[in-house]
Formats: sequence, C-alpha cells, structure tokens
Amino acid sequence: MNRDYFSIGAELDASWGPSTQSQLLLPIPENVRELPCDTCSLAASCEVNCTECSAFRNWSARGDYKDSDVGRFVRAMK
Repeated sequence: MNRDYFSIGAELDASWGPSTQSQLLLPIPENVRELPCDTCSLAASCEVNCTECSAFRNWSARGDYKDSDVGRFVRAMK
C-alpha cells in the first residue's frame, strides 16, 4: 500500500494554504422579531409532525412576520 496517499491533505495545506471557505459571507437575514413558535399554541404539534406555518417561513427567510400569519397555512416542512 502506498503511504503517500494518506498525506495528501497535509501536502495540500502546505502548498495552497488553509481553506478560505469558512470566511464566505452568507446571506442570512437579521431577525427583527423573536421566533414565532415561542408564543404559538401549535408549536408542540409542529415539532412532532414536522410542519411549519406561514409566520415561521417568513421569519426564516426575512427575519420578520405578520402576527396574523402565526398558525396560518400550516404544511409539511421542505
């Protein structure tokens, strides 16, 4: 067996430097409000059934939601 095969990772770091993938900025929204599930009566049901409402989807994507969307349009998580 060729032992040089197992030292590829160390050689790659020495040749090209450490990876910069962890330094990428991701488009994660700033949360304007707290998680809508904290005050929702359906939170336990959603956790067991793997469902989410319109408020949670909006909060995940934009960091904000309407109060009227809490518990509305509940569907399976994607």
